Amino acid sequence: MKFYIYLTLLLISLSSIQVFGQGTMIQLNFAPALPLGTTADFTGNFTGRGANFEFYKMNENNFGYGVEFGTMNFYEEVPDQIFEQGTASLSGMQYRYLKITPIMASAIYIFNADKSFKPFIAMGAGFGINTQTVSMGIFVEKTEARQFIIRPEIGAIYQLSDYVGIKLSSKYYQTFENTDMRAHSMMGFNLGFVMLNFNK
Repeated sequence: MKFYIYLTLLLISLSSIQVFGQGTMIQLNFAPALPLGTTADFTGNFTGRGANFEFYKMNENNFGYGVEFGTMNFYEEVPDQIFEQGTASLSGMQYRYLKITPIMASAIYIFNADKSFKPFIAMGAGFGINTQTVSMGIFVEKTEARQFIIRPEIGAIYQLSDYVGIKLSSKYYQTFENTDMRAHSMMGFNLGFVMLNFNK
């Protein structure tokens, strides 16, 4: 809930400053995600608990650079697990949580910028604030890490009017293992509301 409050405040702030003039694009995306690889080994459930915000400064309407903030929250109940902590052990239902919060610089290239249907490719890189939690009864094991993350994206925007569009895209997120946490990967599916103010 806090993420959506911060997102709304950020959107209001951006729309009130001069940078939100001609040659800008704001995207608000509903972002369900599918865990892949070792992430799916930890929690294999598809999640609908994801959202992200993107802001781009556009150059000649085709190329843009900006930022992305987002969150993806995975959850799974895994039966018949054994949890060990110190000299104690417990057997039963295990609850697994994984929260990925990417904060990235991003670049986008839009094809057919003067048309209503605008295919695009994009790339992002930055760091993820990631939290992995395993809970079983009174035992809780929580790991937090800051990891380098990259994100290629392919999709399309359909412009409904001069300043409004909708977006559909697919993003692949990959974090890189460090001493605090193993690497994570996931496929995100974005359905978004787009505010455009391209140069005429």
